[in-house]
Amino acid sequence: MANLSDEIDAIKVRCALFALITARLEDAHMFAVRGQARDLNAADTRNCITDIRSILDKVHIQLDAAELIG
Repeated sequence: MANLSDEIDAIKVRCALFALITARLEDAHMFAVRGQARDLNAADTRNCITDIRSILDKVHIQLDAAELIG
């Protein structure tokens, strides 16, 4: 079996992870902006918070992966 480092281009993987992180942060931004609406009811506010937390959990995982590739 070939060495794993020979099969994976670490720079491409790192760049792809940062692209995914950027996209997820843009999604979180959308929910954060939506959460600023004055007419947002409590349930919709909770949904925005839940969506942001979920996105940030995924970002955290991707940051850990990027750090491992480092």
